[in-house]
Amino acid sequence: MSTTLVDVAAYLPDRVVSVEELGPTLGLTPTQVRVLRRFNGLGEVRRQRPGETLVDLLEGAARALELRGREHLVRYVLHARGVPVVAPYPVNPVHELRDRLGLGRATAFAVTHHACASALLAVDLAGRLLAADRDPRALALVVAGEQVFTQDGRLTPDHRVFGEGAGACLVSAGGPGDVLLSYVADQRGDLDHWGANGPGAMERFAREYTELLSDVLLAAVKQADLALDDLALVLPHNVNVVSWRRVCRRIGLPVERVLLDTVPVVGHTPSADTFINHAWAVARGRLAPGDRYLTAGAGLGAVFSAMVFEHRRSDPMATTEATDFRTRVVSTLSVLLGRLLGRELPGLSEGTRLFDELGLSSSKTLELLLTLEDELDLQVDVEDIDRRDLATLGSLADFVVAHVDGP
Repeated sequence: MSTTLVDVAAYLPDRVVSVEELGPTLGLTPTQVRVLRRFNGLGEVRRQRPGETLVDLLEGAARALELRGREHLVRYVLHARGVPVVAPYPVNPVHELRDRLGLGRATAFAVTHHACASALLAVDLAGRLLAADRDPRALALVVAGEQVFTQDGRLTPDHRVFGEGAGACLVSAGGPGDVLLSYVADQRGDLDHWGANGPGAMERFAREYTELLSDVLLAAVKQADLALDDLALVLPHNVNVVSWRRVCRRIGLPVERVLLDTVPVVGHTPSADTFINHAWAVARGRLAPGDRYLTAGAGLGAVFSAMVFEHRRSDPMATTEATDFRTRVVSTLSVLLGRLLGRELPGLSEGTRLFDELGLSSSKTLELLLTLEDELDLQVDVEDIDRRDLATLGSLADFVVAHVDGP
């Protein structure tokens, strides 16, 4: 089963802050600010307004996805972020986001292990989890984004100016969407700036950065059984413009094929760069069906990652039809349960527990499914049904939709 990106979206706060405005707060001289703009291509970043939270930021990206009507399919919610801690205990942003979106049945957790390249790791992990679940309709929601709240999170020594933005994607295993062709990650613990020789590691990180990132890009292209000329576009992490020019020179890639449009207007938004650049490229017609593209990331620690995808347009009509069919299944099951049990069920919902609350038995459940087949003129393969599928009205509807021979 192939990992696919079903839908990708981005969210940018409307508050714009120029590097000239940021300079004094970062302790930069006017000359250093000019270097950021003129040589590194960094012009402005986005910032949330006072009182807006990290969950607000992530929710903005998630709401931009085609999520409505598919909430019941989301099994996992992953928050990819560049730092291990983004809020004081016991605040848990990813759990709060899950609840706001009505995804209470999903398992939610954070992925931080690859620093600013964690979004790529999260996509790969989401695909692996879904493949292990073996439900072709199941989805994972991956979100990325962080608030800027520390000095080293505002400006790193290699001249990345951090902005606030968020990205999100829906991942499936074998569903419609952009197909993952390869994933390569190289972790270099000897370049960890938190190690015993932090300053020395940072110097080596900066010195070897171009070579290490270049090698990962080439390895991902090779693993996908492609050549650089086969790539229609490269979606970068937005460290700065000059570093990508160096990478392009080293591997012989035309710099025009790297989407650098967002660097001057967004800055570096840790793991969210991956999704922001994808959404930007699609909105501006930079990706056509059949195009192969590469997305890359690098994180302090140090990790260098790259993924190659084939862009495929998903079929929104098929999604709408599947959602409508499930709605009919839920509605019909609700009516049939009342008939089967011989009583009114005014408080019935998708979360109603069939055995614990309604007193349904296994034999009664099979009777319910047979009656459903007659009502909707379909046939359900019940060979793989188990206790988890019978837990609630919603889980039973999910099983029916996933195992029907054809509505």
